[in-house]
Amino acid sequence: MRYNPNEAISQTAMKLFDVQDYSYVKLDHLNELEITNFSNMKPVMNFLKLLLSKSSMLKKVRVVINGVMLHELPASLDHLKHLHLEICLMEQDEISSALCMIRSSPVLKKIVFKMYNKKLPVRRTPNNFLDLENYSDLKLDHLETLEIEMFSKSPLVMDFVKLVMAKAPVLKKVRIQLRGGVSVDEELKMLRSLVLLPFRRASPYAKLVVERYN
Repeated sequence: MRYNPNEAISQTAMKLFDVQDYSYVKLDHLNELEITNFSNMKPVMNFLKLLLSKSSMLKKVRVVINGVMLHELPASLDHLKHLHLEICLMEQDEISSALCMIRSSPVLKKIVFKMYNKKLPVRRTPNNFLDLENYSDLKLDHLETLEIEMFSKSPLVMDFVKLVMAKAPVLKKVRIQLRGGVSVDEELKMLRSLVLLPFRRASPYAKLVVERYN
């Protein structure tokens, strides 16, 4: 299922998600969901929560976050195994939303982040936002693969990689695709940080793959 809120819902129709009872809605056979051009308007957020709460067998989700702030989901995504997010890690609301979805998905096997940069002013993520001690409740017991596409030279991205590697005991592969503007020196610095410098790794068998975007 693919959903574009800006095209699919008029202003009048969106108000219905605040007032109607949708207990009769069942999406028991929906296993894939893709959401693009997602906005932070309350009715759109409510519609997303409705979709997620009614999709008990959902296994794959792709979301373009685009400034969205999710504080919590209405239900745990107990069957979700593949989460693909397009995200600006420099914006605190977006990374908080990503972590909200990850926390709500206890059997995730694969996470894919596609990075993008925003030119407009954003609510910047504090440098210590992804410190390991802040996420004692984060569990990634089934995660096998982490992929980050269009990687840029952001310390926060590195912190996210380290957080995942510290919380994923069966992690097998970390794939990082570098953005074209990343220099060779920056790549070597990143590799030293991930390979040579000490930090907590839950899985001793995780393979690191670094490649450049063509």
